[in-house]
Amino acid sequence: MKKKVYNSIISINPYSQTYYESKNTKIKRIQSPKFSKNSFYISFLATKNFIVSQLSISKNIPNEDLKDAIEIKAYEELGLDQTKEYKIEYLEIPTLPADKDRKFHIFVADPTNILEDFQETVKKINYIDVIIPTPLLFKYLYKNEVLDNDEVHIFIYFQQKDAFLTIYREGKYLYSKSLKYSFEDMSERFSELLGERIDEEEFIKLLSQEGLRTSNFEYQKYLMKLFSEIFMHINDVLIYAKRANDIDKINKIFISSEYGHISGIEEYAQTYLGVTVLDFTFDYGLLTEEPFIEDLHQLLHLAAFNILEEEEEIPNLTIFKRPPPIWQRPSGQLIVVTAASILLSFSYPLYNLIYSYKLQYDTFLLNKEYDKIHPIRVKLENSINNLKKDKNKIISKIEKERKVFNIRMNILNSIYDKKVNYPMKGKIIAELSQDLVKYKVKTKAVKYNNKTMEWDVISDDEKRITDLIKYISNIKGDTYHIETNKIEKDDNTSKYISTLKVVIK
Repeated sequence: MKKKVYNSIISINPYSQTYYESKNTKIKRIQSPKFSKNSFYISFLATKNFIVSQLSISKNIPNEDLKDAIEIKAYEELGLDQTKEYKIEYLEIPTLPADKDRKFHIFVADPTNILEDFQETVKKINYIDVIIPTPLLFKYLYKNEVLDNDEVHIFIYFQQKDAFLTIYREGKYLYSKSLKYSFEDMSERFSELLGERIDEEEFIKLLSQEGLRTSNFEYQKYLMKLFSEIFMHINDVLIYAKRANDIDKINKIFISSEYGHISGIEEYAQTYLGVTVLDFTFDYGLLTEEPFIEDLHQLLHLAAFNILEEEEEIPNLTIFKRPPPIWQRPSGQLIVVTAASILLSFSYPLYNLIYSYKLQYDTFLLNKEYDKIHPIRVKLENSINNLKKDKNKIISKIEKERKVFNIRMNILNSIYDKKVNYPMKGKIIAELSQDLVKYKVKTKAVKYNNKTMEWDVISDDEKRITDLIKYISNIKGDTYHIETNKIEKDDNTSKYISTLKVVIK
């Protein structure tokens, strides 16, 4: 697909209702934008207005089912309201090949919050191409080599209605959290500490013009107390984030705000956080004649350059997408189908005529081919039938020969049994009879079944029978196994009788 080319990029801050336009590398502020299909519109969603978390998905899940799997798991693990349809986007975290699961940062926003934040903006321009989660803007500082990607950096940004902290490690997004000290919150807390109401605009003017080094000693005292609370809160967040993400060392912290640099804040933050703290003095590569441009606006333009140049897939929270080209819409598809139907209706008679000629020609060729093949087919069929008859005769002969063979085999087996097995049985009986005579044990009867013989024996002395058994077991145990269940005395004859079971091994 051909890459879409835009004439300009428009960045939007929906909370301050400020807009900046860039063409090539030149950027300027505009008062009220109008929609143009040749302009690319990009904005951000305040950190407090979405949930950011991590989850794992099995590597067995195919890519076409990945989005559904992430959404289902997000509802389960984050306890989302099942009756609401959330805007859920994700960013994959690099894992090792041996890991069983894929890991993702997920960004979850309630569409009603998005609609509320951008309702004034969409009245003017209708569509917003990209709404990016604010913490992800900083990755373009690394992609454009504004910052080195071999350190751990913290970005802290204060806005009128929000404040947030973002952590990047080796140029990759790692963690973010909304802070409870926006400029609105600061103004309220400062008024409480001071004991009198200070207008929010006056408070912001004080910070943007004089910073923490104000000449008003009374104000400075309470500003110091206010910012000590702010950085203690930030320090608590960093302690948790370092432990949760195995961060050994933070190399630099960058601090800025919606209204620019706050004088003296770096030294104050460094005292509480124990890390080198710097202002947002980044070279975004943009040319301007404006006296001041908010950092987030410049980051939005930097992000847009990369998104358009590389056609990068990013977590995009917009719900104000442009309609697809007319041929991709249902109405456009209807027009295409109607036009195709009309064209088809005119071409159908001509098609039938051409097709009938084609069929006639194909029939002619097939008949010609049939005349050549048919005699060959008949000849082959006759050969096959003759071969089948020969086969049946051979099978019949084989059956007759098999019957003769089986008869002769049975006779040979019978002869072998008589010549081999019978003499072997007689030999065994003779050998064991000699042992019975040796121990003066007489035989009453012998039964032979396969390799087992049963000898009914009689003796004047019980010991002679037991000695016979011991002798055969010890001397001829490799050839015979001999045993008896009992030896009992016959009261009528005063003789001892027993049945010896001899098994030939």
